[in-house]
Amino acid sequence: MAEFVLTAVGTLAGVVGTYFAYVSVRGRAARRRPPPAQVTAPEPERAAAEGAAAYDVYVSHSPADADWARTFAGRLRAYGLRVADDEVVRAPGGVRVHAVEQAIRDSAHGLLVFGARSADDGWALQEYAALMERSIESGRLFIPVLAGDAVLPEFARTRFSADFRDVDDDAYTRRLEQIVRALQHG
Repeated sequence: MAEFVLTAVGTLAGVVGTYFAYVSVRGRAARRRPPPAQVTAPEPERAAAEGAAAYDVYVSHSPADADWARTFAGRLRAYGLRVADDEVVRAPGGVRVHAVEQAIRDSAHGLLVFGARSADDGWALQEYAALMERSIESGRLFIPVLAGDAVLPEFARTRFSADFRDVDDDAYTRRLEQIVRALQHG
């Protein structure tokens, strides 16, 4: 038993030591490498004003809702909005958590597509927490979008949601335009 404890303590010490060694050199290593290229860069002239966000909205979703969310994000872009979503933040060799955090920080507002599997997806829940916290602390818009059979979490229910379940094309367009106006004037 004592050998097991010593082995466990030694392994833990090695992991902790490796982590702190990485933390101490990561800044220096990052300065030597060129920054990773973004798939879609924000329009510089719109983000040029001091303090302006690079993106109008960050669109979060679970992988189960990816097709619906990507189509939705494309329609927001068609209205001239600068949209950050997984298509924008994904870069070869990039670190997902850092890319998502940066995209959320660089976005004026947040939107989460709630579908049937959203409550089961760890990433969607983490992004929900970050978007909701920013909304509460800084007054930025957080818009819950219902795209499937989903139950909104308590804090999300405090916001007016956009329900796209069982809507025809006209109703879809009206709701989309409501979101666009809210994001433009938010």
